[in-house]
Amino acid sequence: MHFAFGWCFWDLPALIVLVAIVVIFAVHTKKMKDREKEFSEELAQADANKVEIDTKGKA
Repeated sequence: MHFAFGWCFWDLPALIVLVAIVVIFAVHTKKMKDREKEFSEELAQADANKVEIDTKGKA
């Protein structure tokens, strides 16, 4: 069965799935960047605390 413009019945569901995958990928990428930023901030804070402890321990 063909629709106008040469589209087939399965083109519409495939297009919907493609759009859903693109949206899921975009959301996942955004969340991953946020987690990475949070992790790097925590790591920097932990390094700062470690340096602070090392300098206090040597005195």
